[in-house]
Amino acid sequence: MDPLMLLFLLIAGLTGADSVSTVSRVSVLSGGSVTIPCFYDDRHKTHLKYWCRGNNMDTCTPIVHTDSPQEGKVSVTDDPDQQVFTVTIKNLTTGDSGYFWCGVRISGDSDVGDQVTLSVTDGVSTVKWVRVQRGGSVTIPCFYEDRYKTHVKYWCRGREWSSCTPIVHTDSPQEGKVSVRDDPDQRVFTVTINNLTDGDSDIYWCRVEISEASDLGDQVSLSVTVGSQRLSVDKQEVAGVEGDSVSVQCRYGNSDSLKLWCKIGGSCAPERSVSLDGRPVLIRDDRVNRVFSVTMRRLERKDTGWYWCDAGGLQIPVHITVNPISMTEYGGNNEKLSSLVQLVLYVGLGSLVLLLVIIIITWKVWDKHKKKMAKRQNPGRTELTLNPNHEYTVTDRSGIIEGAPPGQASEEPGADVTYSSIVLRDPEQVSSRCSSHCPAVTPASDVIYSSVALKHREIKGLELICGVLFAFGRLRYEHTTCGQRNSVCR
Repeated sequence: MDPLMLLFLLIAGLTGADSVSTVSRVSVLSGGSVTIPCFYDDRHKTHLKYWCRGNNMDTCTPIVHTDSPQEGKVSVTDDPDQQVFTVTIKNLTTGDSGYFWCGVRISGDSDVGDQVTLSVTDGVSTVKWVRVQRGGSVTIPCFYEDRYKTHVKYWCRGREWSSCTPIVHTDSPQEGKVSVRDDPDQRVFTVTINNLTDGDSDIYWCRVEISEASDLGDQVSLSVTVGSQRLSVDKQEVAGVEGDSVSVQCRYGNSDSLKLWCKIGGSCAPERSVSLDGRPVLIRDDRVNRVFSVTMRRLERKDTGWYWCDAGGLQIPVHITVNPISMTEYGGNNEKLSSLVQLVLYVGLGSLVLLLVIIIITWKVWDKHKKKMAKRQNPGRTELTLNPNHEYTVTDRSGIIEGAPPGQASEEPGADVTYSSIVLRDPEQVSSRCSSHCPAVTPASDVIYSSVALKHREIKGLELICGVLFAFGRLRYEHTTCGQRNSVCR
């Protein structure tokens, strides 16, 4: 909804109308839109509701009914569960200003309703009546149309438009205890007055400088009271973080008055409401302590803006700022964020270590199982291999090498063994030449077996080939070395 729409909703309390109540006065910028809530009693849930225009309810002209909810730029929607029907008017012009009625059809001449004054202003709009406590401070928002973003804005004092006295301008933003700040992006300038005294009570104007005698503005009445305030908030500026919540405590004097939480450019929500313009909100009224509490939940950036508490015909503006999530806001401080990162790292590393332990244990168990299975499948089989002392020995499946040094065992053959063969064409000649240094060997079928034990089935093809080549090279080297030492085998 365009931010140039609804600028003020002021509750004047119940006016004596039977069981129907609404806002007392609505001030809106021309070209904008407004949504006006009309509250009714539970007994009127099934009755026809309507919106009409005129000074008196008996003679007002109906515009829309809940059984005929659309007429031009005006529409009405009924929500029996919340006991409220809302009227929305779009594309407002100054000609839409006037008196209107929220009505409930009973029978004959016994309809009930409540009156609202709609004021469509050109260029500038603000709140109407603000009452604050002596010694305190107040911030008042003044809204303007987009075409005046670059214009000078100012705050002046005086009942008459033509004779008000300027106090501060946006190009001279400070004068004593009064200051002004312009926010062109939000199309609002705010006036703050500190250390309020009884003498500050008066009529003031929010104005935009155009040219002599043609400046635009809107009026606000400021009343400074002594003692307890009839309506106040702890803070007028409240900040929150995306996804989080913010709370506002509205303190009031008259416990019997109707209380509402409203948003400029939107609608109003009463006690027990769960949403405001589709956004989640929790509203509760503590009549004992006279505190009207509002909690806005699951904040989004679009929730940034001006709101206000309304009670008994009074109103206090509240600005809510929703900030994006940052390191400071998310963790509170860098230390907290650092602790969170460390916790994540510890958990991740711990999980990795546990996974590695499980993998190692699983591999060990599986490897042991494979060896047992290989031993059962090939019992009693023997093989010939070479030991480091260049002797031919016999190895059986138990892995014990005859003649090997203590502690030395061959790799167990079977499924994990690759066999290679060397054919000796003249074994007797080799035996005679190396008889003094190399033990005679008479292998079966002129073949000597050597084994390459593959410790893991997962060894890749290249590693297997290298292992076989290494075995052949080792055997050849040992035989050549033997011949060279004895000058026989050459």
